[in-house]
Amino acid sequence: MSGLFATFNVAKRGLFAQQKAIDVTTHNIANANTEGYSRQRAMMETTTPFSMPSVNNAIGPGQLGTGVQISIIQRVRDEFLDYQFRNESSTMGMYEARDRFLSEIESVFNEPSDKGLSTVIGKFFDSWQELSKQAETSNARTVVAQQANALANELNHTYNQLQKIRSNTQMVIKDTVFQVNNYLDQIDSLNQQIMNVKISGQEPNDLMDKRDLLVDKLSSEFNIDIKKKNFYTVDLNPTDVETIPEGGEKLLVRKEPNYAVSRFSYINGIEEIKNDEGKITALKVSYLKEGDSNKPGKEILINFNTPIEQGKAKEIKRHIDECRVMWAEEDGTAYANKSIEITNVNDLSLLDKKLGLFNPSSGSLQGYMSVQKDVDNYEDQINKLAKAVAFSVNIVHSGESDAAKDNMPFFVNKDKFKLNPDGTIESLGEDEIDASNIGVNSAILDNVMNIKAGAGDNPGENDGKRALAIAKLRNTLFKIQNINLSQIDRERFIEDLTGGLVENKDLGVYTLESNLNGMTIDNYFKDTVDTLGIQENEARRIIGNQEKLLSNFEERRTSISGVSMDEEMANLIQFQHAYGANAKIISTVDELLDVVVNGLKR
Repeated sequence: MSGLFATFNVAKRGLFAQQKAIDVTTHNIANANTEGYSRQRAMMETTTPFSMPSVNNAIGPGQLGTGVQISIIQRVRDEFLDYQFRNESSTMGMYEARDRFLSEIESVFNEPSDKGLSTVIGKFFDSWQELSKQAETSNARTVVAQQANALANELNHTYNQLQKIRSNTQMVIKDTVFQVNNYLDQIDSLNQQIMNVKISGQEPNDLMDKRDLLVDKLSSEFNIDIKKKNFYTVDLNPTDVETIPEGGEKLLVRKEPNYAVSRFSYINGIEEIKNDEGKITALKVSYLKEGDSNKPGKEILINFNTPIEQGKAKEIKRHIDECRVMWAEEDGTAYANKSIEITNVNDLSLLDKKLGLFNPSSGSLQGYMSVQKDVDNYEDQINKLAKAVAFSVNIVHSGESDAAKDNMPFFVNKDKFKLNPDGTIESLGEDEIDASNIGVNSAILDNVMNIKAGAGDNPGENDGKRALAIAKLRNTLFKIQNINLSQIDRERFIEDLTGGLVENKDLGVYTLESNLNGMTIDNYFKDTVDTLGIQENEARRIIGNQEKLLSNFEERRTSISGVSMDEEMANLIQFQHAYGANAKIISTVDELLDVVVNGLKR
């Protein structure tokens, strides 16, 4: 029923409601610069009015209200913008990761410059050209030996730097796996807190902001799929779940606190196991639970149904090495059994499924994984370049297609090459020459007169014809791109990759003919550098596009969820006046009650 006390209660409710609105506005202003904070609004609604006319309630002029109350303190958020932002954030994360390491590879190649590998290659062949003109002098021979040594050292250095980049990439992947698991644990904890707060009848706005901020960060690591559940909880899993081993759980975060979820672990070692014949029968994989260096997991044995060759083992190891991330149980224990069987070594997707390799389609993890593939490709190309230089120079320098008959190879495998005291070769290892081990024969570095510059077999020949033939290799076309790094020797090199070893009647030496489907050594390396430049430019271009796109999304999100100081101050003044007006009503009712209670006493 209405009356002064009813009026007093209406004003009191209004006072409390405006006070709560002022508290919310103050909270917004205090968090204006807090990362991930979404502005909040105190939603007001009328309280239940006096009931309809009945036996105990007289008919009046209209239904009389009883005041106002705060129905909910609501978070202002656009979920569709969040979805768009997170999708594009995954793409941004991938190309930022690629740009980070592709720029380092560019620094390693240092092209174009006067100190890069292409310049060293050019000086090497120039030195042979000069030797052909003055083969009788030791100075020209010394220049050839030193330029060859500089070329070998530059190839060694380039290979070692690429190895360091791969090592750095793997370290970043390990750190990212550790961070991802940390994000997931925090999101899972917040998920449970949010549910408990909501069940108690309150709005967990600040907790939801913290969870959304973590989900934003997680989305840059890999693409995610979020399903909303009741009580404001979520189920979260990666978009790419095809490689979960049988019995594994795809969800990383879920509403139910006592059900299984997955985490990720990091593969930190791959070891070959060989039989007595030297054939590879298995690979031993070691891993770190959740990417934590202090939590090693039990080793996993990958058994092959039949022994495999070194080349196939290298391919499988590289496939695992380029990923390094595997699905695991909540404590980081790999889903893969201690021992798994691979019946088809050519089906790498089967290996992915059994071992549980996690290979997302976007995000920074995919960016780092793709960079590892790029590093492997560039190592292969540098190795092919080293083989092409070593084989072609050695063949023309000796005139022999059989390495066993070459008593003075120019380039050698410095890890395998050994000379006996009498000058004969004990171990050659030319077939295994690559950028990591190429070197100049120590017998030539110690005595440059051992360089065969003339047409005869005697190193002392000084007509310069053989030196000229080697200098012309610069313009000879080889099918360098088709070199099989695991199966190559001089005979295969000549037969498969060149136009043949023929006698040059003008020079009187055997030299290599061009293969019309090949390319020069210079152009092969320049193509490698061009490919790198295109990849890096693509990464930077996409980053630029994504920055504009994400900036647009972030601007739209901020316009909706961000705190506007002007708007908050205007609201504060509005609530202040409403608070004052309600206080005035209470004061007025107090005076009226005083008249009724005290003024009627006569």
